Amino acid sequence: MPGSSLPAHLSDPTDVPALRAAFTATDTHSRLHPVHLDAIVVGPEAADAVPDAVATQLGRAAEAGRMTDGPIVLLVDATPIERAGADLKALVAERLTARFGGEREVRTTVLRSRHSSGHHDTLHVDDEAVDAATTAVAGAAAVVAVGGGTISDISKIAAARADGSPAAAGATAGAPTAEAGGVPLVVVQTAASIDGYTDDVSVVLRDGVKRTVASRWPDVVLADVTTITTAPERLNSAGYGELLSTFTAPADWYLAHTVGLDPTFHRGPLDLLNDLGRGLADWSPGLATHDPGSVEQLTRILSVRGVVTGVVGTTAAMSGTEHVVSHMLDMRRSATGLPIGLHGAQVGVAAVVASAAWEHLFAVLDALLDNGELTGPALDALFPDAEQVAARRPAVLAVFADLDATGRLGEECWRDYSTKLTRWTAARPAVEAFLADWDRHRATVEELRIDAHTLGAGLVAAGAPARFGELDPAIDDATARWAVGHCHLMRNRFVVVDLLDLLGRWTEADRDAVLAAAEAAVATGQGGTR
Repeated sequence: MPGSSLPAHLSDPTDVPALRAAFTATDTHSRLHPVHLDAIVVGPEAADAVPDAVATQLGRAAEAGRMTDGPIVLLVDATPIERAGADLKALVAERLTARFGGEREVRTTVLRSRHSSGHHDTLHVDDEAVDAATTAVAGAAAVVAVGGGTISDISKIAAARADGSPAAAGATAGAPTAEAGGVPLVVVQTAASIDGYTDDVSVVLRDGVKRTVASRWPDVVLADVTTITTAPERLNSAGYGELLSTFTAPADWYLAHTVGLDPTFHRGPLDLLNDLGRGLADWSPGLATHDPGSVEQLTRILSVRGVVTGVVGTTAAMSGTEHVVSHMLDMRRSATGLPIGLHGAQVGVAAVVASAAWEHLFAVLDALLDNGELTGPALDALFPDAEQVAARRPAVLAVFADLDATGRLGEECWRDYSTKLTRWTAARPAVEAFLADWDRHRATVEELRIDAHTLGAGLVAAGAPARFGELDPAIDDATARWAVGHCHLMRNRFVVVDLLDLLGRWTEADRDAVLAAAEAAVATGQGGTR
């Protein structure tokens, strides 16, 4: 891999056995989850491997004594997908029928749903679509999903329900997921827009809020580079945006761990991803010209990101400030009946902001600690008691009041946020230890993140949206400021914005400074032009 310093035994990062060995080597305390994924195939002819992949999985199921006499169910959405001028979905169905039609039914189910607002037809990972998929795969000998991240997430939940895993009950991410065994699931990846094809969780839209729930690992992921290269440009740009959270989210994860709010932090998988990302500047400009080699590189790294999420057992490894900003944007557009933008593209823009927020925190904490200002009452003020936590409720509900007349959305966000504040106060000894050793922790954060200017320049070079106004659909300034300013209020996950807010340094002026720094980072990447 150009620009990479991968271990010799991991020259191909999508070699699943080698990945397992690499994770095992770093897992000295046996805290990582096993990888229940048989194979990842990334290449220009990956789609041709569907019949063989299904046959292999059916053979393994038969050897294990599992039911294999049902139909092969092909799950797709209604969006046309071309591969070298042919209808990919029809092509996969034809090849499966040619291989298995003499012994079993090959059944195609086209999933359709309406957005919860009812304003436009779009397939989402919502209860309607998941229920339809669950019905479709009942009794199946194998499931083949062809499409983007939405189809992948739906298929993982539906297959998990068929397996009887915790996903059937809507378990949150981090709960035990389906182990090896159960209905075989082969996913044909048609865009490099997300990293979720190769993990064991799914993102579900419920009551206008996106939530990550346990689902299951696919058995095989076939990432067809021929199809992915000719996918709509905005999809692969979104994948590049998603990739950038590799260089911001781990800092938030480390922060939450160090202040006593997340025990799952594990450095080993992160170091592996950092190795993979070191050649970013060499190949990312090729995305702007649809270079197949660059698209394949993006696809491979996103695949490993997904596996990392699964082995650490939490999306926090790859989902921090930049993701909650994206979720906030989705909530507002969903509530107003507007089309929801591509998650990865939003994440990319927000990653520049997240990195700028860290740079702002460095300046704030350096000054406060150097001047001895975080002692006595100032330190006490960081830890609200129960009454002070409750006093914040009206302000939090007001942030979401115009999104849901019933108040359910605001109440759900308040439950998560108030729980986070209560846990923060209870963790005061860990927080004080963090502040006392700030120089060391700052150095670690610097190792885990990339500066805003580099991220902004990367988005520009890759031809990806770099500002909220450049997203499709475009995000106006007021909405962007609302999402950035209040992103920490929607989720029980501690991020850099939480700490800035608790320090009293997430005022309108602070937010303006961070957004201005993000804009400067992008402008630098464009040679100083707007």
